[in-house]
Amino acid sequence: MQPDSGRIAVPKLTGDPVWALKPWPVVISAGGRDYEIPALPAADWLAVLMTDPFDPDDVILSLVKDGRELLFTESVAADDLEHVCLDVISTVSARPWWVTLRLVTLARSSWSILGAELTLKGVRADQVPLAAWLDALLLLALRTMDSKDVTMFTLKLEEPPPEEIESVAGEMEMSADNFLSLGF
Repeated sequence: MQPDSGRIAVPKLTGDPVWALKPWPVVISAGGRDYEIPALPAADWLAVLMTDPFDPDDVILSLVKDGRELLFTESVAADDLEHVCLDVISTVSARPWWVTLRLVTLARSSWSILGAELTLKGVRADQVPLAAWLDALLLLALRTMDSKDVTMFTLKLEEPPPEEIESVAGEMEMSADNFLSLGF
């Protein structure tokens, strides 16, 4: 058995790293009106995203000022509102919404280890933005995995759901570094 070098390949999932610097407000334009989600730390987002089962409507009801009005307005179709919620999650988390929800599910299911490690390392969900909290969670999760499991975990984490495959087809090209990290 060879000693582990301690280096891990972290997938490049972060879209706009500015979202990891501090919590930012988000404005949703729908039905001819603007609705705001105030700048919230990760803890407030996680309280909604960690519910089982997750319901995108909870983002609106729990986080949007005048969320009930937005949710029940007749000028916005329910499907459109779901897409808006998922887009907001993608924006605030600085990664695709499905990656965010998978990471949140991982945190929830492995909380006794990952939550404790995050706490010991001083990553406070009530003080950092969601994107930064997810960055720390992903790095910690990868560091706690057996190195032989990292590639499969990363592939499953990044795989878009069937309804998103067409919209991300152009973005799915693998870089040479990522290909080489597969170990073929």
